[in-house]
Amino acid sequence: MFVMTVKKHQYFYTYDTVGSFLRPNDLKEAYNQVDNGEITQDEFKQIQHGATKKLVQQEITHGLHVVSDGEYNRKNFFIDFLAGLNGVQVVPDGFKLNFSGQELVDDGLKLAGKFEYNANHPFFSDYEFLQSIIPAGVQAKVTIPAPTPLLFEGDFAVIANYSDFYASREEYLADILKVYQQTIAHFYELGLRYIQLDDPWLLGVTLPITGLQGDENTERVTKLEDEITSLIQKIIAAAPDDMIFATHICRGNFHSASLGGGTYASITNVLQELPYDAFFMEYDDLKTDGDFEPLARIHRAQPQAVFVLGLVTTKTSQLESEQKLQHKILQAMDMVPLHNLSLSPQCGFASTKEGNDLNEQQQWDKVDLVVQTARDTWKTDACRFD
Repeated sequence: MFVMTVKKHQYFYTYDTVGSFLRPNDLKEAYNQVDNGEITQDEFKQIQHGATKKLVQQEITHGLHVVSDGEYNRKNFFIDFLAGLNGVQVVPDGFKLNFSGQELVDDGLKLAGKFEYNANHPFFSDYEFLQSIIPAGVQAKVTIPAPTPLLFEGDFAVIANYSDFYASREEYLADILKVYQQTIAHFYELGLRYIQLDDPWLLGVTLPITGLQGDENTERVTKLEDEITSLIQKIIAAAPDDMIFATHICRGNFHSASLGGGTYASITNVLQELPYDAFFMEYDDLKTDGDFEPLARIHRAQPQAVFVLGLVTTKTSQLESEQKLQHKILQAMDMVPLHNLSLSPQCGFASTKEGNDLNEQQQWDKVDLVVQTARDTWKTDACRFD
């Protein structure tokens, strides 16, 4: 079995998953039970750990060399991480977003003080548990939200009251940077070498809800994009060289519904500035997601990066054909060399605890398709890209 080397820009896997998997029913019930006081936190952890063990065994059985905990340690892909930071207060049912007619209602967030690193963040112990149950030669990946959602204001803001505690925007941004740098540094100390910053907000500037459309908002958009790129550049620059950084740029994923928004072509100017090792990008529907042309421009600016093509949809149970997937990979090769490409499902299978509209067997059929297609295309489990 291939083992990833510690040299950062030497190898990447030719297939991976975005990170989240469907929750089993007992775990779904446990989320509500612990919230309602029907079970204790310790009892919840036992259920979560049991489900995570089974998941990791399945991931390895289905040929994955990179495994996650399925995001079983959270109800929502981004809220739980941010809620675990010091200075952040949860607002029950305070976050609402419409996904193509389906409304997501979840916990909202606000600041109750300065934004600060939490040395006892529960995600640290969750990673330690994950690392303790995986065999040698298997890579653990942790997913957390990128800092981007913290930067939006207005109706698309995740935290809208930062001015209650900060005299300036610059002071607020400085604390965000410090929190992320300290968090990633501690993950590294615990042994983590692969972290993914999920970033659907990068396409947020294209959504009507943000109120950033129109020539009159050009300056606001430019300022926001500059803040995003500066933060991410500094976060990556501060980390040790053998920490792998990936991002997933999603178009929205709730119960098989998407937010939509623009294509990657609309944010290529930002993506070109982000020094990630891997970009997970959705391409299950080329009519909606756009073509592969942006990859060529990003590749010229970030030649070290692997583009993980999300060609297998997680929104439906319909299974794509390997032949059609390989045809799309050939199209992408017109823009980027094969050794800078990889394959994955289009998104996670459950960005929230509800999960998408398919069952566990259909989920694993999708994973099997990704693995087999990659092995038939690249003839190896890992690609070289230094």
